[in-house]
Amino acid sequence: MNRRGFLRAGLAWAALGATGVAALLRTSGYDRADRRVAYMRALSAWHLAVVDALADRMCAADVDYDAPGAPPRPREVEVAAFVDAFVADSEPPIRRDLLAAIGALEHAFPALAGQVQRFTALSPARQDAVLAAMEGSSIDLVRGAFHGLKSLVMMGYYRDPRTWGVLAYDGPLVNRPAGGWVPLRYKGAS
Repeated sequence: MNRRGFLRAGLAWAALGATGVAALLRTSGYDRADRRVAYMRALSAWHLAVVDALADRMCAADVDYDAPGAPPRPREVEVAAFVDAFVADSEPPIRRDLLAAIGALEHAFPALAGQVQRFTALSPARQDAVLAAMEGSSIDLVRGAFHGLKSLVMMGYYRDPRTWGVLAYDGPLVNRPAGGWVPLRYKGAS
């Protein structure tokens, strides 16, 4: 190997090492003691934190969660477990793209809204700004990632009958309980 080839190889290894260190730093600081991590089939601790933060923003209630008839929190209906099962059961290309979209939301998309911190480190208002920037982006791929993640979170949230009152929906007529599906109505729903 000549000197030029040796330098190129050395630079390539240095770049690869720097990328690995950056990835290690960017995926550290998450709650690995969360008991749910042990049950995840596709999501790691940091993926779980991103999905939780995303669900908290997208499914935020209009009233205090402790108010009478308020809908359940996203963690109560296990949105992250639904997302994990969906990702785990997806074909490999879909799984790869979903995990990449979650990673981009955490590490890349905050830059669209002028943020330097990762998504999970931002305040709720700044997280909303990141999501609004994604939704209104002129880049099709960014808007597509937003809509895909939103659909996945909403499917995970609204699959639980306790959330249907938010939509003033009392469930299907098939196998309907005598008292209806929704035990408490969401405050303000008719």
